[in-house]
Amino acid sequence: MYNQGYRPQPGQTKSGYYDSQGNWYVPAPGQARPAQPQKRRASRPPRGTQPPRPPRDSGGKPRKPRKKRSLKWQLIKVLLVLILLAGAGVYGYIWKIQSDVRPYLDVFLDNVSVDGIDLSGMTWAEGSQLVWDHVNQKQNGWYVRLRNTNGQYKDITAQTLGISFDPTAALNAAWAIGHDVDGEERKDIFQLQEEIEAAQNTQNAFYSAQQSANTAPIDEILQTLEAAAYREPSDAYIVSFNPDDRENPFTFQQEVYGQRLDTTAVRERILQMVQNLESGDVMLEPETIAPNVTVADLQKTVELRYRATTPISSASSEDRTENIRIAFSKINGMSIPNGSKFSFNDTVGPRNYSTGFLPAIEYAYGTEQWGWGGGVCQASTTVYLAAIQSGMTILSREPHSMAVSYTEYGKDATVSDTRGREIDFSFRNESGGTVYLAAHVIGSGRKNLECEVRIYGPSLNGTSYELVTETVEVIPKPEEAIMKEDEDATYVTYVDETKTINGREGYKVDAYLVTYVDGVETGREKVSTDTYPAKADTVYVGVTPREVM
Repeated sequence: MYNQGYRPQPGQTKSGYYDSQGNWYVPAPGQARPAQPQKRRASRPPRGTQPPRPPRDSGGKPRKPRKKRSLKWQLIKVLLVLILLAGAGVYGYIWKIQSDVRPYLDVFLDNVSVDGIDLSGMTWAEGSQLVWDHVNQKQNGWYVRLRNTNGQYKDITAQTLGISFDPTAALNAAWAIGHDVDGEERKDIFQLQEEIEAAQNTQNAFYSAQQSANTAPIDEILQTLEAAAYREPSDAYIVSFNPDDRENPFTFQQEVYGQRLDTTAVRERILQMVQNLESGDVMLEPETIAPNVTVADLQKTVELRYRATTPISSASSEDRTENIRIAFSKINGMSIPNGSKFSFNDTVGPRNYSTGFLPAIEYAYGTEQWGWGGGVCQASTTVYLAAIQSGMTILSREPHSMAVSYTEYGKDATVSDTRGREIDFSFRNESGGTVYLAAHVIGSGRKNLECEVRIYGPSLNGTSYELVTETVEVIPKPEEAIMKEDEDATYVTYVDETKTINGREGYKVDAYLVTYVDGVETGREKVSTDTYPAKADTVYVGVTPREVM
């Protein structure tokens, strides 16, 4: 029978029940409660009767009534719980920081490098060994090779300059990030944690300390190379004037280009490679030193300014032609400096037997007659035509007294060193440079001979000159003939013989020097007005009587 009058005592749960002996029983998790008999409602005892006995403990002793706990005790209890919870949070926070710091206690932090070597996650021994190996390899393997274009070279090494590297300070600085290495100002765990987090977003690069290089060997090496590379330029010059060679009248000494080494630029490049400890080749490419004068420059100073020719008549005697050759031989190959004067008579000299000239027909006093050096007037005329049309300044020139067979009126130049009055042809060189004269009798046989004079000098740069003439007056021939005894029997001998030499009209001629620039006339200057007198017919009469048989 169940004891219906008992109730759970303090500490007993409602999930239990009383057994048949009146004891309170709690079943194991999952154990079913046995069926209980239906309780009958007890009748209320009458008023004034004794109440039921209080429950007792398992020993049969009456249970003590439960004490009511105070509010103060409840607050203390809550406070203790809060303190325990806060302590647990702090402990968890510290535990997390320690978890963040602990992996880096014996290794380099992330993003830390020395001399470009990433040391992240390496121990001190691993990182320092790697850096020292790199430094030693860098020192022992570094070089700058100075190479020239001939394949020769000179090496500059770390030993040459006394270069050495010490990574100790760089390694210490790299290790100090995220580690407590200062004995005086120690880092707490929070500082270490901050440095670790900062390192994850920052590159921390350190470099070995380099001992200052001694650059004196660089300067000494460069001075030696500079001296070896230097080559002095030399100017071109005219070796010779070859007037007989129409194709190549001048022989030139070729210019020589010099060279020098720009040691300033090379030195800057080497110092940069020393600073960065960058190995490699440096090409020594000397710069060219141009000479002041080249063959091309000289060729512009000896261009052909003008070539003049006059035909030698097929009727000209061999002696006359030889006199021209002799005169030209005195002129051929001459050089006339700028500002200097050329005189035909001074150059050719006296025309007589002792100087090699021969007697030949010449134009004198309006007639043709024999004279020493006959023919040299054609030589002087050809020089005149070349000189005036090459830009020379004419100082003295006179025309013949009659027409000549080898050029037009107004273009001739007579000369004479006899007959009591010297007639000279002269000019001054005002071209700005030396002029050179070549004079020859060219052609073969007697029908194809010509006088040729070439004048070389500074380039005219597109300018050219032409001598043109204009007849401004024709002087009529006198109507009355001139009778003349032929005492020398030049034309007739006997008194009953006559020979008429026809006279001629006279002319007044103006000569102009026309200037062209690139083929376009730019100027016209009158240079002379020549009068060629008219001449009456001359009748020569013999002076020797005939013998009467």
